[in-house]
Amino acid sequence: MSKPKQHEKRLEIELLLDSIQQLETRDFVQTTDALQPLLLAEALMERGLHTSGIFTREMREAAKELKAKEDITVQRADNTAAFVLIKTEKYHEKLDAILSDSSKFERLTQNLTEDIKRDANRVIQYTNKYRNQRVHLPPIQGDFSLGYLYGNVKTHEEGNPLHPIVSQMPAPTYAFAKRLNKILTPYVPSRYSLSSSVEFLEEISDSPGTGIIASLDVESLFTNVPVDETIDIIMDRVYRDPSTAPLNIPEASLRTLLDICTKRAPFSTHRRQMFHQKDGAAMGSPLGVLFANFYMGNVEERVSPRASTPANTPVT
Repeated sequence: MSKPKQHEKRLEIELLLDSIQQLETRDFVQTTDALQPLLLAEALMERGLHTSGIFTREMREAAKELKAKEDITVQRADNTAAFVLIKTEKYHEKLDAILSDSSKFERLTQNLTEDIKRDANRVIQYTNKYRNQRVHLPPIQGDFSLGYLYGNVKTHEEGNPLHPIVSQMPAPTYAFAKRLNKILTPYVPSRYSLSSSVEFLEEISDSPGTGIIASLDVESLFTNVPVDETIDIIMDRVYRDPSTAPLNIPEASLRTLLDICTKRAPFSTHRRQMFHQKDGAAMGSPLGVLFANFYMGNVEERVSPRASTPANTPVT
């Protein structure tokens, strides 16, 4: 079938959303706050098999031939649907430069996959025996291998640096980290967060029209998230914040499991070497976004009250 035009799909979904909201107003249906962002996100997705009138069979064969060239690397551009052709030698040099940061990455001499699986299962087994346990943690079962490193090209930045991504899908802690992410997401500080661009538009439309809108960006956010400090933030939020109900999991167990899933995630490189990221949240880890949100949410809760304090007012 022919590929639907994105603006047409967006319009259809907005009409659908409007119909649902009308039904809700008349008490025919009930919805949750998640419905609107989920439907709008669906507008950006492509589903089904579509034939292209532009990408011919000859072009497809040429792309395969180009990809097979050893001296050229075809890599996706960062944050866009484009692909980049880069000399393999230059691509490897950029990856080597990333791995040379000894404060973030450490070279390994042996594959620790089985050790990680064993250590994690030991903590999981102890945790599941905890008295009055209501959260059951699934044991890690099956055969696993190292994750792997690759980089997407930042075409919008000078020098076209790479955005390093450590895929942990083959690793023993990948599925378990997704489980921890689901458990801990409700605890993420969200007082100063918005769930979607739609909510942002609603906020500014209701504002008095005074003040300044500023955009602040964090350079290499995931890589620069301090793991140990973020784990401390998570522990305080989960076990000592009066606004949240503590998890019925021993604090020491959760701390150890988070440490294993973030700081003990070995991966292979383009030179068939083994590394692990000893600090910073790995892009490609199920816990990467969670750690970034916890850390930045904590920063926002400390900074935002000061930003709204009138001038010449002492702040403790």
